[in-house]
Amino acid sequence: MPHQEHLPQAGRQLAHRGRLSGAKARFAALIGAWFFFLFLAAGAALAQPAPELHAEAVRGTGWDDTAPPAEGWAPVSLPDSWATRWPDFDGVVWYRLTWDQPAPVGEAGLLLHYLNMAGEVSLNGVPISRDDSLVEPLTRGWNTPRYWLLAPPLLKAGTNTLLVRVSGLFAYQAGLGPVSLGTPAAIQTEFERERVVRRDLQVLGLAVSAAVSAFFAALWVLRRREAAYGWFALMSVLWLLFGYNQIATSPWPFASNHSWQAMNTSLLLVFDVSYIIFALRFCQRRMPRLEAVALLVAAAGVLDLWIASGPALTVHRAIWTLVGGLTVIAVNGISIIHALRHRDSPMRSLAPFMAVSALTAGHDLLVFTQVIDSNIYYTTMSSYVLLLGMALTQAARFVQSLKRIENFNNELIEEVNAAKAELATTLAQQHSLELAHARIGERVNLVSDLHDGLGGMLIGSIATLERRPEDLSAPQLLAMLKSLRDDLRLIIDATGHSDGALAFGELLVPLRHRISQLLDANGIDCRWQVSGVDTLELSPSHSLELLRFLQEALTNVLKHSASRRVDVAVRRADGELQLSVRDDGRGFAVDAVNKADGAGLRSLRARARRLGAELQLDSRPGDTHVALRMPLATVA
Repeated sequence: MPHQEHLPQAGRQLAHRGRLSGAKARFAALIGAWFFFLFLAAGAALAQPAPELHAEAVRGTGWDDTAPPAEGWAPVSLPDSWATRWPDFDGVVWYRLTWDQPAPVGEAGLLLHYLNMAGEVSLNGVPISRDDSLVEPLTRGWNTPRYWLLAPPLLKAGTNTLLVRVSGLFAYQAGLGPVSLGTPAAIQTEFERERVVRRDLQVLGLAVSAAVSAFFAALWVLRRREAAYGWFALMSVLWLLFGYNQIATSPWPFASNHSWQAMNTSLLLVFDVSYIIFALRFCQRRMPRLEAVALLVAAAGVLDLWIASGPALTVHRAIWTLVGGLTVIAVNGISIIHALRHRDSPMRSLAPFMAVSALTAGHDLLVFTQVIDSNIYYTTMSSYVLLLGMALTQAARFVQSLKRIENFNNELIEEVNAAKAELATTLAQQHSLELAHARIGERVNLVSDLHDGLGGMLIGSIATLERRPEDLSAPQLLAMLKSLRDDLRLIIDATGHSDGALAFGELLVPLRHRISQLLDANGIDCRWQVSGVDTLELSPSHSLELLRFLQEALTNVLKHSASRRVDVAVRRADGELQLSVRDDGRGFAVDAVNKADGAGLRSLRARARRLGAELQLDSRPGDTHVALRMPLATVA
């Protein structure tokens, strides 16, 4: 029965395995319970309350003390400012903190939130920290949290003593801040939080101020008419210098902290002036009287701060700091009210950020006056909130400009079409005026030609008829009429409809013949000298102008000179055409004629101007000379 014998053996194996599994389970439960109790013990250790610190303080005897006095210790609570306990005391105060460290001794974290102004720290007689300068100029360690990781043998079981030597000035809230002792992790976390508030946010605010001030300064340089940008850049620089007080660790370049604080408060007053002007310019307003008063007050404050010295500076600094802080709050408040009362005010975009600035300024004034028991100032940290507001305002303006650019094409097309319509109307009006002026000019020229040509011939003919009408025969009268006809033909030829170009000499011949006959008929001996013009070809208009010039000059001789002889010269020489008419008549006063030209002289001047020629007039009794010099290069 092998199968029947095997069944009991399998049962025994199963039972054995069950006993092994139960043993393992019991062993695992025992291990788990052991770890659980360890966890509870560790939790109890972690949850163990930090040792209680007992703080005492005693005033030192001098700036160079190396050890505290043996007597005079008094209990204090931290944070401590000794200005209330020892008024007007500048010097050294020793703080002694003791606690009982239970055994076993492990690592512990120690955090000193701040000490004001400089100091050194030792634990159980062993120095663990010392500032660079414990006498004036004191190290400015008032806003620097300090953290130490304590471990045996520095930290011992039983009573431990932390000795802190503080060198400070009562005017600046000298004393010792809170001290925290506990597990390294908890104290490290608290230290990181303190460092963020006291250092990192301050540095961030100053860095943002520097960047934004540079940006707005560049923006103002590119757009000088945006005065608000320039004032904002200036006030940002001033605030950067003022806020540097929060992170400065030395009063350099000054020899004392009093001088440093005088400089710092002076910067606040100058900042107030720039802040006032910025707010006005941002609202596109000017208030010269208010601006002048603010400048005078700031100047008086700066002068007063630098004149005051020693203990008096404390009071003066407090007064002017209050003036500066209240001015900032007033500017913010008035700007907010202006934004609420005027919907179109550009200050509306900055009002929320200025409200934050006003709140932080109010908080810091309460801290400064010790109404609030703290030494943390938030104004510098919140400065970049206002800068953020300016950046958002600029971004909004940029978006508006971008929208305008997007619609620029449509606006441009509309404006171009409107301009084209207006230009077309203007050009049509101008064309009409030009046509009218051209017609008037043509009529004036025609009248001038008729006056100088036909007018002269008619005057000569009338003069001949008046002198001896009975001696004129029919052929002579016919000759006069033909002369008038020829003169009219000369006007027609000048219109440009002549069959071919004629040399100036050929055009001069008929005029010379007619004029000579006319002058001879009136008892005037006319002598001509003509040279170099036989091959000179000119445009019909120039030829007519020259002939009319001669005709008018000789007509004036006939009408006004009462002369007996006239010499006419027409010559081409040295690249110019020269015309000369000289008579021996009564002459005239050239200066008087220049002031009140007659029609004939005006005609001569006009023709000379149109020809681009030079006209010369010389006259005295017995010798009158009219000359024209025309460069031929201008008519080629």
